[in-house]
Amino acid sequence: MATKTTTNPKISAIFDYIIEVEGAFPYEQRQMFTAKKSPDTKMILISATQNKAYLLANNENKVLSIGDEIVKSKTKSEVFTSDLQFGNVIDINGNIVLPFKEEVKPNKDSKYTPIFKLAHNLMSVKTLNEQLYTGITVIDLLIPIGKGQRELIIGDRQTGKTHIALNAIINQAKTNTKCIYVAIGQKRESISNIYNILRQYDALKNTIIIDAPATSAYEQYLAPYIGMAHAENISEKDDVLIIFDDLTKHANIFREIALLTDKPVGKEAMPGDMFFAHSQLLERAGSFVGKKTITALPILQTVDGDITSLISSNIISITDGQIVTSSDLFSQGVLPAINVNLSVSRTGSSVQNRTITKVAAEIGKIYKEYKRHLKLAMLDYEFNKETSILLYKGKMIDKMFKQRGFSLYSYNFTMLMSKLIS
Repeated sequence: MATKTTTNPKISAIFDYIIEVEGAFPYEQRQMFTAKKSPDTKMILISATQNKAYLLANNENKVLSIGDEIVKSKTKSEVFTSDLQFGNVIDINGNIVLPFKEEVKPNKDSKYTPIFKLAHNLMSVKTLNEQLYTGITVIDLLIPIGKGQRELIIGDRQTGKTHIALNAIINQAKTNTKCIYVAIGQKRESISNIYNILRQYDALKNTIIIDAPATSAYEQYLAPYIGMAHAENISEKDDVLIIFDDLTKHANIFREIALLTDKPVGKEAMPGDMFFAHSQLLERAGSFVGKKTITALPILQTVDGDITSLISSNIISITDGQIVTSSDLFSQGVLPAINVNLSVSRTGSSVQNRTITKVAAEIGKIYKEYKRHLKLAMLDYEFNKETSILLYKGKMIDKMFKQRGFSLYSYNFTMLMSKLIS
């Protein structure tokens, strides 16, 4: 009996970066392909039927044409991490692109992790018990982040979300927590700005910046998963903090792909597997038995402060809390512009040490009271002694919470200030 040979699929249509191919082939989810005539053009399978498939390609140079044959990629879809990548901006293939171009090759000790994998099983996870200091007093006292937590940073554009994330990276410079900053679809000037800030504060040496340029949908699609694979490699030996800036752009790429591949779309024109795409990514963070922790800080951009949009509510339900920035506070000159009423950390005080928990509870109580009485303070009115003291203390806390520029966390300073006020 003759064995059935599978022929390679051929390109039947090209929609910008989406390639339609035809031909019977044993397609598998997220298979990697290359073009036969230009092996540098990489493709990833998005959806397929028995004899037709849609692939996402890095076809920026427009080298593909109708009728071209595509072949299954020989390289494994795995990511290796090297010490050479720290202190540099790298692309999704792990090669250095800034400050100079350099190819990075794996060595014999390099760890490998698949780009896509499902979350760990529950027996490999342990309780969070250590705090990750961001250097922003209001977060470290009232919305504490634990090592291994997933905390969303959400707010309108230009309200200081990236600033909060960078401040957290700068504060890890002395603790030997390794950091990964995944820039999705950002301008080159923003990348070089971030690079220079981290270098200035000596935080670059233990940070990898992954750049997925706005010109490449293929790179933007893969970058968060590749960043997480790097984090898993590093977490074998060190604690990791990973920033995704920002997942709104990542979701928009998913929406574009769904519309170009005739996928049924639902709310806000997003495909139905949008929740899975982001939960599969963020569930890989955590505190692990026999390994170190991965703390994830995804960033999301809202429009007019609407944190109920599909992507926002999805990621709020995946993460263990959110830090909400407010454009109103920002325009009043309150920096960092964090809305304490909407922000929450679901691991909360369990990661703080006892003394800080006590002090934070006192400060939080006074601050909430103060915010309630603030409208009274507008009136030209004689207050009783208690209210006067409360308003005075509240103003002091407000001053303590205001921080301009980048600041390093100091346990003693925070404790002393808090104690003096309360």
